[in-house]
Amino acid sequence: IGKIKGTNGIVSIQRSGKMIPAFPHMKVYLNDILITGSNGVVGILLEDNTLLSMGSMSRLALDKFDFSPADNKYALQLRMGQGTFVYLSGLMGKLAPHAVKIETPSGTISMLKETNFMARFPGDE
Repeated sequence: IGKIKGTNGIVSIQRSGKMIPAFPHMKVYLNDILITGSNGVVGILLEDNTLLSMGSMSRLALDKFDFSPADNKYALQLRMGQGTFVYLSGLMGKLAPHAVKIETPSGTISMLKETNFMARFPGDE
């Protein structure tokens, strides 16, 4: 559904129950969970040009993605755990913002139009 644009520090992907190190240009898939360590940062580019960035000690699940403009099918669902995140809308945010849902520890963000935001959710400290 996308690829990693860049990493710094410790960045891992939990995929099919296994932890694997993440690296630039690596593909990301549906149901992947991206995790950054205490010094980790990562940038992810999805197929619709949505850009996601994560700071240190962050967790993000890629729960749903369907970008098929020819079939008028759109869906993006992300689940943010603790950490720092930046979200920059891609084509899905322009063509079908109603199809974008982002779950956070504080509630669900639903898009009404193209949106960019930054959020921080502290973990158990």
